[in-house]
Amino acid sequence: MGNWVCIDFGTCNSAAAIEIDGRPKLVSPNNVPFFPTVACVLSRDKIVVCQNAESFKTHYPESFLQEFKLDIANSPDCNGVDYQKVVAEILRYIKGCSEVENNGARLDRVILTIPAIYTEQDSRKDIMRLAALDAGFTTVEFLREPQAAAWHYAYINDSHSAGLSLIYDLGGGTFDPALMDMGEVDNPTFLGCNSGVKCGGQYFDAAVYKKAQKEAKDMDKPLVREKRWNDYEACKKLKESLSASPSGTIMLSNDEFFSLNREGLNALIGEKLDLTLSACDSMLKTAHKEWTHINQVLLVGGSTSIPLVSEKLRQHLASHNASEVRIIRSMTGINGEYNHNYAVCLGGIAYIERLLDKQEQPSMAEEQIGILICGNEVCQLKEGVNTFGRSSEQDFSFSDPAMSREHFTIDVSRNSSGHYEYLVTTMSQKKATIINDRLALNLNVPFAPRNIALVDGATIQAGVTRFQFKK
Repeated sequence: MGNWVCIDFGTCNSAAAIEIDGRPKLVSPNNVPFFPTVACVLSRDKIVVCQNAESFKTHYPESFLQEFKLDIANSPDCNGVDYQKVVAEILRYIKGCSEVENNGARLDRVILTIPAIYTEQDSRKDIMRLAALDAGFTTVEFLREPQAAAWHYAYINDSHSAGLSLIYDLGGGTFDPALMDMGEVDNPTFLGCNSGVKCGGQYFDAAVYKKAQKEAKDMDKPLVREKRWNDYEACKKLKESLSASPSGTIMLSNDEFFSLNREGLNALIGEKLDLTLSACDSMLKTAHKEWTHINQVLLVGGSTSIPLVSEKLRQHLASHNASEVRIIRSMTGINGEYNHNYAVCLGGIAYIERLLDKQEQPSMAEEQIGILICGNEVCQLKEGVNTFGRSSEQDFSFSDPAMSREHFTIDVSRNSSGHYEYLVTTMSQKKATIINDRLALNLNVPFAPRNIALVDGATIQAGVTRFQFKK
């Protein structure tokens, strides 16, 4: 499988992994195991990316792009260049570095990890796919980020059953928790996720910078506007240092010291972290699980290095009589160490290795795709996105005035074992989609789930129309 690379395209930093001598290996250009997800668009034909772009930030701030992962479906309005071209340049750079690490051998197949909330119809997937092809890859596959992290944990455990895992993914821009059933640890099953919580490294960095800015203003020694990027980067490094040290001090552009201790950082970010726990509560409720059902919480992402994250998790677990649940940031298993910073890209390589192993095994009888039963009508689902609503433009339309024109979708895809998975997502801006007569998927209620994995026999209600799902 030596011509695969897994790329975790992140908000602030990206990472890549390849397989060397049968084991996942991080790609580390210049001995640094990540790629800043940044670009400087100097002209339509000149885009500098990743490590090479960082020095351009202060000189060409109007042409500098960063933290744009979730916005790639929009236009950056930057020297006439769209995000597809920017992403392609970043992927091309990572591809080249990965091939150097691969002893010069070509890597023409890529697995891109994506947030759990992306469905088949999400235009950001199309942009990523086209960008990867533009970068020189011939084969492009996608894998949900929490599933990739679960695969990394499964690989480290060497197929020992791990039970129910909560993936606590706190990176640069958003918090994306997911629930994985790892009873068969070499086949993690996706049970559900939550999304949209704006919490992560960039918000923590901004909070420290704003505090420094306020203190400077109160001293009547404001920061130098032209050096705001330097000050912001200094505040970011100060925040990172507080994961290891109880306090730290930096010099800012006004030639004054700015100091912050860990308690001060906790005060700045504590309310944001509380939102992540509320999102986990909502996700567990959606899946009809309790905190006591969880075997371990897998920490994923650089922002989980902040000590307050583990502290708040321990307190939350204790408040739910679940103090026995393990919080895993680092551990050693049969196949090495769990790496919370790079679990996603390392897990992607473990996943693709397992997938290829299964393809080499004799194939089983073809599994049939499930159906929805509505009265006497049978809705035969297809692989991909199936749309339901009152509009005749939907795949399945119904003359129910209480149903929205586009009410819900069911995304049908194969998991790593070749079996079909079914993810129902509400699309109505006004009305909930009811699952099993008690769970409301709702776009307008904070922390209400938007999607859930369907199990055999589940019921769905849209308006007054009821469906039953059968595999």
